[in-house]
Amino acid sequence: MQRLRQFQDLSKNGPALIVVGMTIVLAALCWPGVPIAAAIMLIGYGALLTAFTRPGRQELLALISLAVYTSLGCLAVAAQTHAAINGPTGRVELFHLADHLLATALLALQIKTVLQRLRFFAT
Repeated sequence: MQRLRQFQDLSKNGPALIVVGMTIVLAALCWPGVPIAAAIMLIGYGALLTAFTRPGRQELLALISLAVYTSLGCLAVAAQTHAAINGPTGRVELFHLADHLLATALLALQIKTVLQRLRFFAT
């Protein structure tokens, strides 16, 4: 738990997560089978951590970031599932399921981070 808190508190992790997510998205441009739902959620989490490094209260910016990247992540999951079902195999592969689970875990982490920050600012 303490390691997670340390990870969230380091301001340099936000841009690094954005770079990792963008690298995966750019790889998907070259290789269309690369799943990107978790990459989008990584970018969203990086944006959220970066937003919290700005001075002042960032509640509205955090909620907007959460809403935007949650929507994009859900669209990516739906698009990947649709493409897999309508693809040559007609089923969702294991690596797509792993990507969807990782995206869900990252979404839960984003929600937890926002709720912690909102409680912190409320006191």
